[in-house]
Amino acid sequence: MALPDVLVAHLIDTIKSNDLSGRFAMLGRQRWIGTRKGASARLLADTMAKYLPGVTEDALHNADDAYSEALFKVLGFSQVDSIDYSPFEGASIVHDMTKKLPKELRGAFDVIYDGGTCEHIFELPKAYANIDKALKPGGVLIGHSPCNNWINHGFYQICPEMIYGYWEKARGYEVIDVILQPFRPAVALKGVRTTNPNVTGVRPRLLGVLPENAPVMINYVVRKPLTKKKRGGGVYQTDYMNKWDDAEAGADAEA
Repeated sequence: MALPDVLVAHLIDTIKSNDLSGRFAMLGRQRWIGTRKGASARLLADTMAKYLPGVTEDALHNADDAYSEALFKVLGFSQVDSIDYSPFEGASIVHDMTKKLPKELRGAFDVIYDGGTCEHIFELPKAYANIDKALKPGGVLIGHSPCNNWINHGFYQICPEMIYGYWEKARGYEVIDVILQPFRPAVALKGVRTTNPNVTGVRPRLLGVLPENAPVMINYVVRKPLTKKKRGGGVYQTDYMNKWDDAEAGADAEA
């Protein structure tokens, strides 16, 4: 997995604006692919000036390799781990996220970062359930996942309905933010948000315009509840739930 500057800027903004700290785990050992020219480089520079005044970009890079532990330590985390299926990139924790979570990883992390791992895991619900188990109460999941125009990148592309339907409705998480992030820097500076189907009763609608045929990431931030809540039932798409409810209401009226 690799972090372009646009996503590094979003990570810095998310972590600092929400005052996140403690023990941090990234799924897969993230590499930072380095500064690009143009709008994305300016976005990173502006973000660093706002949240990390006086810190040079060199201080955010590992001294001996291209990975990103230094970035997260500068951002204030006391311990930075990486979790991967294989030790091929030197992850500090080797574990298959579709298998039973070891006792020592349950409730271990204040923040988990999925920077492009879960879409490669075929048994996605099991991976998500393990993320939930690995987070402390009040812990935060930050996700950067392919959303559109990433054909054959992984098994899945993650859409806003997944965030609102699974994490908010079924798991009881607080949705802090959901942004669709095109990989065209001129548009990517702000991204596009959507409506919340749990509020509107219909599937998410774009609150802006995305460029045609451009790869789009979904950037989302969700917080685990402090106390365990009863799950909100299964995970179903909003529009179909409304149709089922209407059909049941009609059947009751006929009876």
